[in-house]
Amino acid sequence: MMVRRATKDDAAIVAEFAMKLVEQHHEYDPERFALIASRDGMKWFYGEQTDAKNAAVLVAQIDNSVVGFAYLTYEERNYAELAESPAHLHDIYVDEGARHSGAGQALVEAAVQEASDFGASKLILSVAVKNTIGRDFFEKCGFRPTMTEMTLNLK
Repeated sequence: MMVRRATKDDAAIVAEFAMKLVEQHHEYDPERFALIASRDGMKWFYGEQTDAKNAAVLVAQIDNSVVGFAYLTYEERNYAELAESPAHLHDIYVDEGARHSGAGQALVEAAVQEASDFGASKLILSVAVKNTIGRDFFEKCGFRPTMTEMTLNLK
């Protein structure tokens, strides 16, 4: 098991995993999570993020195969969230065939290290209410619930 920073060459596989995340979230709540992403758009986005100053795209590898990814960003201050020097773990995904291999834990540990290297004082993430497996996993990794997102559909 190895976790490393992604390169532009990893963008296609990261995009595949990201699309699975999009589909998973849409299944949880199609009124909240829209199917607005495309593989090409995701490939471009994550490829660009590999060079971003305040972002990190990480990939987990087993036997030279990428089996998962994580994406985080850092900002010095977020007034809207009342957060001083937060890093945000926006995405984390491990391919179904590699689950229970330690890849998820390794990605979280690498994300924590990246956040620390950025100078972050905390690592914040959101997890879908219906993603009970994810919530349990993140709590085992030391995360604690701090906010609840609520949605009111207007259309």
